[in-house]
Amino acid sequence: MTKSAIRCLLCSVLFVTSTFAFCNTDTLSRSLNDRVSVTGQMTTEKFKSLLDQGFKSVIVNRPDHEQGNTITANELRNIAEQSHVSLIYQPVTSGQITDSDAQEFAKYYNSLPKPILLVCKSGSRSTVLFNRAKSLGLLNE
Repeated sequence: MTKSAIRCLLCSVLFVTSTFAFCNTDTLSRSLNDRVSVTGQMTTEKFKSLLDQGFKSVIVNRPDHEQGNTITANELRNIAEQSHVSLIYQPVTSGQITDSDAQEFAKYYNSLPKPILLVCKSGSRSTVLFNRAKSLGLLNE
């Protein structure tokens, strides 16, 4: 098996595993390490509660136009700016995350103030993106 195939397999396993981790609706976010957490389906109230937990930066990985998305990155950005929190919009397609996506993510991750909150539909694609960048050795940790 090639390294690329192994990475794809690992990303798939992480996707499925992290999807089940967000089945508990009481969980606002899940920590990937002490510098980054992921969260799923967003509402205004949930986002404000998460910002109150001390996140200094947010990366939104869910496309605004995705079915079922009820809040846009610009709406989240307006809320974040009121709390003096940086927000980056880096939409990626679930199941189609590339090395290029991971490189772009790493650029943001390495330069943004920590802790960082990653936002997508269930938390899975953000987790896959983070793990892909990490497995490529792109994250300064």
